[in-house]
This record gives sequence, structure tokens and C-alpha cells, in this order.
Amino acid sequence: MSSRRDYHLLERSTRELYWFERREFLEVAGYRLRPKFHPDFIPDVGRRALRDYRAAHFKQSLMDAHRISDNKPVMLKTVLTSVHPHEVELAGLFSSPELAGNSRNHCIPILEVLQDPEDSDKQIIVMPRLIDFDQPKFDTVGEVIHCFRQIFEAFEFMHENFVAHRDCSLLNIVQDPSRLFPSGYHPVHIWQSATSDWPARHITRTECWPRYFVIDFGLSRQYHPSDGPPLEYVIMGGDKSPPEFRTHQLCNPFPTDIYCLGNLLKESFLYSDKDKLQGIIRPSLSFLEPLVTEMTLLDPSMRPTIGEVCERFDKLCSGLTWWQLRQPGQRHSFRLYQRVRQVWRTMFFVRPIPRYTPRADRPRLSKELREFYTQIPLDKGDFLWPASAMSSAS
Repeated sequence: MSSRRDYHLLERSTRELYWFERREFLEVAGYRLRPKFHPDFIPDVGRRALRDYRAAHFKQSLMDAHRISDNKPVMLKTVLTSVHPHEVELAGLFSSPELAGNSRNHCIPILEVLQDPEDSDKQIIVMPRLIDFDQPKFDTVGEVIHCFRQIFEAFEFMHENFVAHRDCSLLNIVQDPSRLFPSGYHPVHIWQSATSDWPARHITRTECWPRYFVIDFGLSRQYHPSDGPPLEYVIMGGDKSPPEFRTHQLCNPFPTDIYCLGNLLKESFLYSDKDKLQGIIRPSLSFLEPLVTEMTLLDPSMRPTIGEVCERFDKLCSGLTWWQLRQPGQRHSFRLYQRVRQVWRTMFFVRPIPRYTPRADRPRLSKELREFYTQIPLDKGDFLWPASAMSSAS
């Protein structure tokens, strides 16, 4: 018994020490951490039990929990207000009563904000527990369209409220897995059951059509059109490939959002893993190439606004047949099973994509407002990198 307790004490990770220390505070606030965070907890013996015990999130600022009142799974995130002074404010903006109920709002709901009792600079935001948007792999083209329709809609809603995300990347798009994993999943190792005893069972998106969300507003900012096009110093987020990051000190963050969205679609979906180096586009998604090309133009001012992206996306998708919508959305290891699923769905008339009515009330942008979303104001000072910085960046 003592050896097991000694092992337990040795294995307490320093990256999780903060959450050990805040366990009692969180319980009083109404949130219960996993049993391993209790000081008297002793892990069971065995490979699976130890794997579950050692499981830790890749960021120290993140932790899973359950809301005590209804056992709802949630995610906790610490925010240093001195480093990200706008994150809690902007995340809370989209959870406000005025915006939270809008069907086009795909920003992560903020359930509660807790003030750290021992650190005035630290706040803990409570969110629903969601998972990466690209796991498991997309089964069909229809599933990819349904996903990006929501992602584009999310950014259109943010931009309409004059908020630029500034860190659109693979890690900051998530999905609600509650129906995708009917029997639950492990909070860290999502491919395992909640107790890591067996693989987690999941269904395809066509069987549940999950909702997608945008997270992480640490770099986000809100602007006002009356101030003219915004100009911000370049900050490297998850996607470091926008061309303006290599040629500018300052840039308008709205066209950069457009580039990052187009690059996400391009790098993760249009090109298969084995053909990416050859530049061969996945045939089932090749119809999206013109839009992606526009979104990733070298000149930020020439990229479409997010409203134009949504319109062109709807137009490109509107003419697809059910057979095209059932084509593979990503490469799968077991392609035969995928084909069998598509044949079965065709025989039983399972819709390859939910019913959708394109937005009819999208406002037309004035000249001034379009410039706000697309232009870099040249009259606000020198915004080009010095030649030496440009050469070193390349």
C-alpha cells in the first residue's frame, strides 16, 4: 500500500500542480475535477489505470471538470489578464444575452468566469467540453461542407461585430462531441472510453451533424469603423504562413483572418497527405479551389470579405449532386467500409447534408465599410519591414 502511495506522490505532475492547489476552491464554486486531484487518491495498479492517471492536457492552462449541479462535462481555462487583457471581455461579448441566442453565433459559450482567489491577475473561464473539429476524420464531402459552412458563418458573425480573431488555426476550431461519441470519451485521450478501459465508440457526422465553434480569443480585438481600417502589429498565431507576416510590420487583421481560413481548408482538406508535395488536389473537393485561391491571395486587400466568402461558398456547393456529396471528404485507411456506408445511405435515402437555406438578409457593404475590412491604411505610418528584417524573415 505504501509503495502505491509513494508512486502517487512522485507522479504528481508539476504542470498540473496549479489544479491540485485549486481543487477545493473549484468544488466550492461548483466544479469537480477528476478523482486523481484529490489528495487521498491512490491510482489502481495496471497499465490502463496508470495511463489514465498520467493523462494531462497539452496546455497547463487547460483542465477538464464536471459541473456538480448537473454533472455536465466542462473545460476550465486560466487567463492571465496582464498578457491577454481582452480575452475574457471578447469571449463574454459573444455569450451576452444580445448575441448568445443568434443561430449564426458559433463562438464558444462562456458558462462562468471565476476569479482566482490567490492571484488577482488570473481568471478561470468555464466552457462546455469540446474536442478538435477534425477528429475523427470526415467521412464525406457533405460533412466537410457542413463544417466549413458553420466556420465561415462564425467568422462572418464575428466580423459583423467588428471583431477580428487573429489566430484562426487548426487548434482553435472545435466541435460538440456529445452525439458523435454516444458512450462518452476520455477527457484527454478522446479515442479511449471515459475510464481508458476500451476504445471509445464513435459514429459518423452524417449520423449526428455536430455543431462547430471558434475558441481562444486571446489575440482577438474589436474595432470601430469610424476609426477607419484597423492596423495592428503582426503577431504570429497558430498559422504563421500569411504572406503579410513576412513583408509587413503592421497589417489589417480582417484579411489575415480570411487567409487563415482559406489556408486551413487548403492544407487540411484540398490536398491529400501523399499528394500535398506534388500539388495534386483531392478530386472530390476540387470545386473549392477557386475560392481558396481568392482567400489566400498574396495582396491582403484583394481577398474577399467574409460575407463574399460565404456567398461564393454557397454558390459553389449549391450545384453538387447527392453522389458528389457522398464522396470521401478525407483519406481513410478502410476505404471499403467507407464505400459500403455510402451505398447503404444511397439505398435508404439518407441525406448527405442537412437542409440549408442560403442567407437572404446579408447586407451590402458600403465603400467605406468594405475598405474597413480589406485595406491597409497607408497614411498611418511606415508599415513595411526594413530590408534587413525582410531578408532574415525569408
